This record gives sequence, structure tokens and C-alpha cells, in this order.
Amino acid sequence: MSTQEFEIPPPGKFVLVFLVIIGVMMPMVVLTSLALAARDARVILLAVPVALIFPAVAVAVGWSIYRRKIRLVDKALLTGIFGWKKVPVSELDLDAAVVLDLEQHRELQPTFKLAGTSMPGYRSGWFRLRDKRIAYLLLTDWRRVLVLPKRDGKVILFSPQRPDALLDALRRANT
Repeated sequence: MSTQEFEIPPPGKFVLVFLVIIGVMMPMVVLTSLALAARDARVILLAVPVALIFPAVAVAVGWSIYRRKIRLVDKALLTGIFGWKKVPVSELDLDAAVVLDLEQHRELQPTFKLAGTSMPGYRSGWFRLRDKRIAYLLLTDWRRVLVLPKRDGKVILFSPQRPDALLDALRRANT
């Protein structure tokens, strides 16, 4: 079983700010407002476990965002932390695959999230593109995006650190 891994550039700074807001600021807001509004100390003690949910969620989301990789395993493309998105290389139209800048190709920019995560500097999951096609995205950098059209009309957009190397590996795996 041959495996190749391709790193994703780290997401923008907003992602880290968002995680800090969720993990640190939200519990403080919840506990402070309860402390000011509650008449009974037991209410505050019951709120502490609820407030601890926010840091747990922030850690889980941060872990999933910062551990993203693209893997090529036995002629299949795997993404996600646990490889939950699997696409056989034979389903890709590699002759039409290109590396481009999404700022210059507005028709391929994501417009509507169908399922996934969307925040400035990080988009992952299923999105509708400006040209109305459905695409699976894993984007942290819009300047060097690998566009992988599928034979069924859908599209995959990735922003690996080395998009040309991933495209070359996919073409070798398809032979």
C-alpha cells in the first residue's frame, strides 16, 4: 500500500482568533453574566460544566482544522482527518485539472456552503460555486488552488502547499 501525504498551508489568522473567542471569551461571558444575574450560587456552580463545553469545542475544531492533510493511497484521494472523503483517481478528469488563482477566476469561488466549515482563511466541505456547480473544498490559500474536475460534473478544489506535486502524483497514480 503506497501512501503520499500533501500538507495544507495553515489557515488565516482569523481562525485562531475565532478559536480563542469560542474557547476563552465565551465561557467568560457565560459565567460573568450568570454571576451578575443569578441569585443562587448553585446556578453558577451548575453553569461551570456548561461553560467548559466551549473550550472543548474550540479544541476539537482547532484540532480538525490544523491536522488537515491530503493523502493519495492506492489510487484514491483521501481528505479529512480520518480520510472520510475518498475519491478514486479514476473518477477525476486529470486532463482538465489546473492550478490557478481564485481571485482571477471568480467563477470558481465558493458562494454558498452546503455542508462544512466556512470562515475567513478556511473553507472545508461541500459548497456551491459561483458557476452553480457543486464542489468539495479544502481551502486555506486562494492564490494556488488545484482544481480537480470530476467526471460526474462536480469539482474538487484543494490548496495544498505544493499543488503541482499533488497533480503530478495523481497523474502518475492514474496510469
